[in-house]
Amino acid sequence: MEREKKSAPQASKLSDVAATASTIEIVDRFGSANAEFIKGYTGIDNETGRKFAKGLREISEHKVSDPVRNIPQQAGFSAEIHAVSKKNARNIIDRSTVRLERTDDRPKEFGHNNRVYDHVEVDGGKVVAGSGSQMKFVAKPDDLLTKIARGDGSGSDRDLSRYQGVKLDLPSDQVNDAKDFCTQQAKSLRSQADTVEKLGKTELAEKFRKDADNFKELRGNIRDSGMTREEAIHLRTDPLAATVRDIIGISHEAGVQGAKAGAVVGGAVSIVTNIIAVCQDDKDLKTALLDTTVSTGKAAAVGYGTAFAGSALKGAMQQSANATARTLSKTSLPAMAVSVCLELTAAVKLYASGEIDGTEFMELIGQKGSNMLSSGLGTVVGQIAIPIPIVGGVIGSMVGYTLSSLLYQNSLTAFKEAEQAREQYLHTKALCEEARTSMEAYRLQFNQLFEEYLTEGRAAFADCLSAMDDAAALGDVDGFARSANALAECIGHTLQFKNIQEFNDFMATDDALVL
Repeated sequence: MEREKKSAPQASKLSDVAATASTIEIVDRFGSANAEFIKGYTGIDNETGRKFAKGLREISEHKVSDPVRNIPQQAGFSAEIHAVSKKNARNIIDRSTVRLERTDDRPKEFGHNNRVYDHVEVDGGKVVAGSGSQMKFVAKPDDLLTKIARGDGSGSDRDLSRYQGVKLDLPSDQVNDAKDFCTQQAKSLRSQADTVEKLGKTELAEKFRKDADNFKELRGNIRDSGMTREEAIHLRTDPLAATVRDIIGISHEAGVQGAKAGAVVGGAVSIVTNIIAVCQDDKDLKTALLDTTVSTGKAAAVGYGTAFAGSALKGAMQQSANATARTLSKTSLPAMAVSVCLELTAAVKLYASGEIDGTEFMELIGQKGSNMLSSGLGTVVGQIAIPIPIVGGVIGSMVGYTLSSLLYQNSLTAFKEAEQAREQYLHTKALCEEARTSMEAYRLQFNQLFEEYLTEGRAAFADCLSAMDDAAALGDVDGFARSANALAECIGHTLQFKNIQEFNDFMATDDALVL
């Protein structure tokens, strides 16, 4: 049971780390989607250095002489920009390489204020054939549709026939009525054609039928722009708030995806750890099932929070004017930063409630920071080693987290043991100082005695060695033995043989030689 208490928090942490790692790809994708709205607001792509014709912020600063007329008109331009941001954000989320661009942002190909197209789709830097579209946000859509379908090609104010055959994006609140109007007009014109034809007016009947065909085609070309006129006006009057709203919406979507991934991956980790606990008799089955449910729910919450905040942070960093921030946005830092903040929030709560003291708080945040940053590095390495979305990152992060946790705990244990042994250390240090003082005294005494010994014995050594040399030169074995014995006595020893006769007598016996 004690082992269960110790292993449960670690298992929960592994589940949280797995949940966080599973959101790395989600944060990257949805964060890039959020960056599209920032580009639309500023009118600049800081990643590439590209400046667009206009941004939402710039349009909001345009002069207004007649609010009733100017604001809705300028809102149309804001809607064009927002449509680009919204479409590209969705394509990024869906992993599509196609991007929507305003023709005003491609002046070399379409000039400025192109008379037919507001938007084109681009793939790989090239315009997709047949992708041109027109966006119209007007107060009277029926009048607009009539000018398109029944335009005479004269180019007058009543002629918008240049939009025939072109996709027409209208406000969401006008789409259904516009389609119904086209249907009714086509039906009415065919009826009129039949009537005038009976009167012999064949040419007029043919024109009515052509106009009816135009309305039918126009109905098929009408598309929902994805925003209402009211939303377009809000984009014009308060673009910052509108941009923040869009980022929150995308971040929430990322959070939902993160919660799903976190629940699946974190839940799987919890299932495995709890199965092991049951097999080792650390938990009963009922407790394991309950813990798995709780861990899965917590992993989902961690996944949501990490993906939500991480994608918002990633988008801001990706479009930052600071090059370092843009570089860091390409790493797993946004998700890891949020995860660390979530981890530290729990530590702050424990400290504020008095459940842990200051020392324990510092220990806890140190471990959490170390572990989460290590798991972030593990995620990168794991994704490189196992290039399967989510899988490699999850495995890498768990390995990194576990190794970091073990290292941190061992270091912390050693630190605590050192602290607890401080009194013993101080006592031992005092004994060592005392012993060192005694050793120094003994050393000085030994040096003094040794110097005296050398002074007194130096002459005796010289005499003995000289006598040994003389005896050796004369072949006097007994003289050599006497001199050697004298030398031995100078250093406190006595040799076993004093002359050659004693040596010969020894050789005739079985006695052992004493060295």
